[in-house]
Amino acid sequence: MSITTTETRTSISVLADYEIHHSGAAEDVPGPSATLLTPSFVEPASWPTHHRRIPPYRPVNYNLDFDERPIGSSPGESVFIFVMMHGVWLNASVAKLWRKTGGKLNEGMFQYKVGGEW
Repeated sequence: MSITTTETRTSISVLADYEIHHSGAAEDVPGPSATLLTPSFVEPASWPTHHRRIPPYRPVNYNLDFDERPIGSSPGESVFIFVMMHGVWLNASVAKLWRKTGGKLNEGMFQYKVGGEW
């Protein structure tokens, strides 16, 4: 039978490379403005507050500028994001199209067995 030995390495020297050194005084950094901290709306009475980690109420912004929220940096990335976000809808649409056209020739395509059916 063979014996396995292990060598314990100290991680203190590794962690010393990642020590954070703050420079400058604390007064140099401006704090958040008071307008950002106080909301300009009132939470509705039905908004739950007794649960943990519920974010504060934020009304819907109907004036969003979609140019500020790019879908992707390239056309390929945009197609990938679209397919990932619309995958179930895309699969259902292709399945419906297949059933109406080529599904008459091959009925097993786009047929998924649910647990207990096979």
